[in-house]
Amino acid sequence: MKGKLCRSLVVVITIVSATVGLAMAANPSGSAPDNVPRFLGEIEKAGFSSQEGSFSFFDLIKEVCEGGDRYFSAMGNNPWPNAYFVLQMPNPDDVDYQLPFAMNWQMRQDEAMVLIGQTPPPVRYFGLQTWVNMGPASPAGAAVTDNRTLTGAAFGDSINNDTIRTTGSDPFNRPVVYIVTGNRQTEKLVRKAVLAAGYPEAIINVERLSTVIGPLGYGPAGSILLTAQRFAVPADKSQFEDYVRRSIDDAPDNDLFRAFRVSPKNELTPDPYPAPTLRVRGTGQTEMDLYPALKSLGKAILAKEEAVKGMPYKELGVRFWQDLLETGQLELVDEPWSGLQNGQFSYQGTRDANYWQTYPPFKLRSNVDEYVIVYGVNHYKTGKAAYTSFSAYVEPVFGTGREIGLGTVTDPDLDRGGNPGDSARRYLQPNDPGYEYADMLYAWKIARHCGNEPYCLEVGNPTDINGVPYNDDCSPQIDLEIDPSRPSWASDVFVAFRNYLEPATGVSADSNELVWDRAIYFGPYFSEQ
Repeated sequence: MKGKLCRSLVVVITIVSATVGLAMAANPSGSAPDNVPRFLGEIEKAGFSSQEGSFSFFDLIKEVCEGGDRYFSAMGNNPWPNAYFVLQMPNPDDVDYQLPFAMNWQMRQDEAMVLIGQTPPPVRYFGLQTWVNMGPASPAGAAVTDNRTLTGAAFGDSINNDTIRTTGSDPFNRPVVYIVTGNRQTEKLVRKAVLAAGYPEAIINVERLSTVIGPLGYGPAGSILLTAQRFAVPADKSQFEDYVRRSIDDAPDNDLFRAFRVSPKNELTPDPYPAPTLRVRGTGQTEMDLYPALKSLGKAILAKEEAVKGMPYKELGVRFWQDLLETGQLELVDEPWSGLQNGQFSYQGTRDANYWQTYPPFKLRSNVDEYVIVYGVNHYKTGKAAYTSFSAYVEPVFGTGREIGLGTVTDPDLDRGGNPGDSARRYLQPNDPGYEYADMLYAWKIARHCGNEPYCLEVGNPTDINGVPYNDDCSPQIDLEIDPSRPSWASDVFVAFRNYLEPATGVSADSNELVWDRAIYFGPYFSEQ
């Protein structure tokens, strides 16, 4: 039980369902002055000690593929160019145990984590926040990693590119200080030290952790936490790659960020925060006027594929991303505090996104003529999302499956440099009632082999930041082919749709105001059952 729980703990702690990189102050372009030594001096004068950690790029898929059984699930992470940064902070010296990995961290109620750095170059989205990965151990006297409930609930809303406090006319390549704490007095003292070190008030951001959401402290009674940042859709891919590479711990020019735990030398009286106020989803403006056009597109897809190939097909369902853990605990991403109350695992989701998935799972075998066509509304063009995407994943069984991202398409690429709606016009004809709305729609194929076919995502073995395919343990021959030595679901595939950050609200759109994306499987798999 303990070994199995530790494995689950590692996976939960290393998700990054989430985030981007705040950075350090030494870069000359838009970065904070390097006042870290002054900050550490001011913290010391305020009666705090400090401990340094790191905040850097973490490739969870690489760990799953190449790290043995330490990381057995990528938990829906996507391969590069999607990027995730994770705070790694060891326990203080006076804590006589270590959690399994540095991404597992705990914090006393009067401590704070402080990140000093630089926001990313222009991207459509970045967001930073902290989650309760696991609640307290049960019973209270249990070992640190025993009998914890998988939680995965955020303490509140993220600080993202719409809401972050920094200088300048936009939030990119800007200086930032990020304070994570559960104590109001600690916040006041740390903020005072930050200002005394020469950092302006305008760049200070505070994430206030309410013990209503997760108890703080060390040992079995304290929650196990994660702070992470995700980015998506960079304006300049090479500039963004340079930024990410500078975060890597052993990079010679690692100058993006500094990360510190600061601890009062004499413990402060508890002064907790209430549960935070959440941003309100929804504007009242919907996409429903496009619903008839979407239905027309679906009919046109079926008509054309039937005329060309005459293949059996199945229209897949779409639902909020969910699964069952091997313990029988429900994993449900969309509403983390609802999950917290009902003992559900919220998967390190963020309220910045709508998470939808297709069901039931299907196959994409290399020696079988089978594929999926996904289609929907371009939620970016309707103004309901900062970016929208679809992704293919393998092995959709959390706790046993690896849930590795095989590939992603985001809305800037939906028409591959052509005219808006070109991918949908492959199916919609001028006399079709949905044709006039084609520039707001898309239709793409997902297949093992695309050849020269446009608007087709070819899935197989993803590659890392260096363009190198992950090792054989993640090869398509294992992940996408039926292998008698593995469970029957080991080659299952599903599609996830994400819509991030409605610009009008600074949080994800109300799902009821969106026209949901759809998917159709073509091939023999379901008729074989």
